[in-house]
Amino acid sequence: MLEGQRAIEFKGGFEAARVTEKIAERLRSLRIKTLWLACDHKNSIEPLRKAVEILKKAGFKRNHVYCYVLIGNDRQENEARLREVFEIGCLPFAQLFQPAGQKIKYSKEWKNFVRTWSRPAAYKSLLSPTPKEAI
Repeated sequence: MLEGQRAIEFKGGFEAARVTEKIAERLRSLRIKTLWLACDHKNSIEPLRKAVEILKKAGFKRNHVYCYVLIGNDRQENEARLREVFEIGCLPFAQLFQPAGQKIKYSKEWKNFVRTWSRPAAYKSLLSPTPKEAI
């Protein structure tokens, strides 16, 4: 069914630990516009790293692979994980944690943090090296 589709977007957030070479090759045979992975906690980093390596080997480029990053509580830990997701080769997309059946009201500071880390142009400017001053 998907073979005839154009610009496929897998926005569900694949569990990175389930990505295999066989799955990556099958995905690569499709016309995928974006592929979304998930990194819900710091223990998800290594499976994500492995999945991205497999996807790169299959021919996926950074601008096609995004990653939902579940955040909340510790801003420094979250920012470190978001940066690491970017360094691994995904475009991170921050998502504030909301428990089932409840609604956490986050501060404006948290919302601004999420806004920055949900827009590649915004966080790429944070991640690029500072240009050296002209001599």
